[in-house]
Amino acid sequence: MDLITYTWESARTLVELGGTVVAVQLVISTIGLAMVLYKFVQFLSVSDSRFRSTDQLIDQWASGDRDAALAKLGASKFALAGDIKFGLEHIHTADRELLRDELSRRGMFFLRPYGSLLRALEIVYYLSPVLGLLGTVLGMIDAFRHLAAVAGTEKGSSALANGIWQALVCTAVGLVIAIIFTALHALIQTRLERVSEETSNLLTKVVTTGVGRG
Repeated sequence: MDLITYTWESARTLVELGGTVVAVQLVISTIGLAMVLYKFVQFLSVSDSRFRSTDQLIDQWASGDRDAALAKLGASKFALAGDIKFGLEHIHTADRELLRDELSRRGMFFLRPYGSLLRALEIVYYLSPVLGLLGTVLGMIDAFRHLAAVAGTEKGSSALANGIWQALVCTAVGLVIAIIFTALHALIQTRLERVSEETSNLLTKVVTTGVGRG
């Protein structure tokens, strides 16, 4: 049995046990997983190596090889390189405070796409356990309703036990989803903070590099 078939069979079994609520949880988690994969692919474009190479080009510009450094920045596929190039080209002609503000603005626009979807991922791990609790409550209600129908018979105890464990499937699924997506969100948030720090460092370096250099 291949992985896709196994996953599909497992999901169908969970839906059969937990009902509609588990189906909703699985749909939400699938959407969440797609968002996580998108974010991981997105962050590949802002690898540490790209920040290092851009930092080296600023050093190259500061050492006097300005034309070559600006040419490499202009040819770079790294989006932030264009903003760095702009800053270096205007460092000696623009007001320093205005240039600092402009680079800060450009930095925010550069970072904005990488901060997207984080709120949506938060909703996934906040909503999943709540839905699980809802499913458990509804399952318990149904279990006790069924128990009332068979009260006084030998089936009473087994019906209640069966209803309870099936109802708890919703809570278990919700907690598992919440734990997984909490960890994934933390990883993405940590990477975003790293990218923000590197971006701020480079843009600040552009302004400070030009101090005292004509």
